[in-house]
Amino acid sequence: MKSKTKVRTSRFIFVLAIVSFLIATAQGVLYYKKYDAFFKLLLVMQNSINAFGFKASVSIKDVIAFINNDPSLLNTVVGYAYCIAVFTAPYCTISFVYKFLERILRLIIGFRRRKNCKHIFVFGYNDDVKSMLRNNKSDPKEICIHIITTEKISQEEIYDLNKSGYVIHNIDVLKAATEELSSLFEKTHLENAKNIILFDTSSIRNFSLLQTFRLCEKDDPAKIKLCEGAKVSCRCEEEGIGRLIAEYYNSAAGKDAFYDLELVNFPEMQIHKMYSDVPLHTVYKDTDTTLDECTVHLLVAGLGQMGQQAVLQAMNLGIMSDKNKIIIDVFDTNIKKQKAEFINQFSSETFDISEDKIRLKNEAADGLLEINFYALNVQYLDFYSLLREKTASDPYTYAVITLENIDLAVNCAMQLEEIFCENGHEIPILMRMDSDRRLAGFISSENSALANVRIIDDRSCIITLDMIINREIDRIAKEYNHLYNNISIITSDEEGNTDNSDADPETEWNRLRLFRRSSSKAAAYHDEVKEFIIPKLANEKGTDLDEKLEEILGAEGSILKYTGSAWRMNVSESEVLERLKSDSFAYALASLEHRRWCSYMASIGWRAGERSDRFRRNPCLVTQQKLMESNPEMCKYDLMSLMERYRMNADR
Repeated sequence: MKSKTKVRTSRFIFVLAIVSFLIATAQGVLYYKKYDAFFKLLLVMQNSINAFGFKASVSIKDVIAFINNDPSLLNTVVGYAYCIAVFTAPYCTISFVYKFLERILRLIIGFRRRKNCKHIFVFGYNDDVKSMLRNNKSDPKEICIHIITTEKISQEEIYDLNKSGYVIHNIDVLKAATEELSSLFEKTHLENAKNIILFDTSSIRNFSLLQTFRLCEKDDPAKIKLCEGAKVSCRCEEEGIGRLIAEYYNSAAGKDAFYDLELVNFPEMQIHKMYSDVPLHTVYKDTDTTLDECTVHLLVAGLGQMGQQAVLQAMNLGIMSDKNKIIIDVFDTNIKKQKAEFINQFSSETFDISEDKIRLKNEAADGLLEINFYALNVQYLDFYSLLREKTASDPYTYAVITLENIDLAVNCAMQLEEIFCENGHEIPILMRMDSDRRLAGFISSENSALANVRIIDDRSCIITLDMIINREIDRIAKEYNHLYNNISIITSDEEGNTDNSDADPETEWNRLRLFRRSSSKAAAYHDEVKEFIIPKLANEKGTDLDEKLEEILGAEGSILKYTGSAWRMNVSESEVLERLKSDSFAYALASLEHRRWCSYMASIGWRAGERSDRFRRNPCLVTQQKLMESNPEMCKYDLMSLMERYRMNADR
């Protein structure tokens, strides 16, 4: 079904063509009135047809002479109308030919596609969607991408999109009643689509679009039911709307949901890629600094959406031991307002919150996590004077500039590099540069002025179809969840040595509430940090890593014995905990992982207390020492990263 605008345009052209034909016919009848009836009919038809063929038999010059010869009211009115029709008739011809060619093109593309072609629907047509289409490398024969939009797209652009294999549907879904949805999409392949991408710039509109799909068995049967295994990627960059969407989806109790849902946040993706390309621990690579002494001192200039993501992800990725410090200094001219919005997601039971600082409480997690807020303008001397003081006393290890103003961002980067170099520090400086790719290319190239400055990848570079529907981090997170579900730890008095590893990871994942998926993703994000931590920790403890894994987790493991598909405890829970505590390597890694989990949970607003997903409470949100006293049976699960590493080595 076409949008009202497109329907009105088509009707207008059709009516215009009929009117033009009738006027050309009337002019022909008057002009050829002296001819014999038979020849008159042929001449009138010839003129009417030629008028649509760009060369009318009766020219405007002929009409002027005709009117001058007999200036009656009828001849004058019809003559003037005909002079206009001579131009409107060819326009109608062009429109019809264009439509015909467009449909022929669609037909050809349709024949070229395979019968089992994968259909993907994208709702919205904006700069981000255009970037995704530009970056798309998929084969049109294998994947058919449908664009659902209410935007006015020129016929030339539609033709180019059709030629590239995209199908455009001008549909306003939100204006249709629920019972009209099926007929609205009757001629599309929506109910067979494996992927639905809700990419409108409005998070609220995306949420409304999400509600047009049938969520579970109890939902309105008039809504569209997607095919089994369908995945919906919903763009949402607003914290409040994100929670609302999560509540809506979680109401299906996970296992009953008819489709998989993933929330897409572009600033989060950009910052994750930044920390992946240039890790927070970069300055400590190839140094003798112990993990406990690897202080992460992060500078963030600008507390917009990207700045907030830089802080939140650093709370997870900055964990390198159970003791290392994480200090984050945030600068913004409007820090009071930005801070108020930012800390709204934190719990006062988990953080000590003051006017210019928040600090994770000692009883909530080990180590030090502190965020300082400064109301300073990066273009003033006060900002750089303070930086010189802080750099001299407690050097920065990483800097992120997320300012939207390019002039300020470049000036800030140059000043920071100068200050850091003066003190003999070469630290990574990552800068946002969304709007000027030429300048970004220059800064990224070799030059002495900004040698340590890197550019945060623009969203137009990272938005690809594969990134949205086949994100690598999602695959790793699903493996983590699958591993957690399948770590079968058998007590000494239990029979058997198998686990449930035959379970489908996708099914397990779809049964999770959204916040549990986020937790698995946070663990997956930290994988790259552990690639640095685990070998370094083994080196600090003076042990060979592979030998150590075999010693504590192998077939004759001192803590857990690997049976080939599960781990067995040949002693009691309390003795397993004692053995874990007595092994400095295993205990250090377990304490690290527990601290990382606590820090992440605190960053999304959780607090300690009786278990409640609704009120975001968890009894394990405590220090490692407290956990061993209150929930000792949970401590062994903090060895998951070692278990996975051991299993991977065993499978080779």
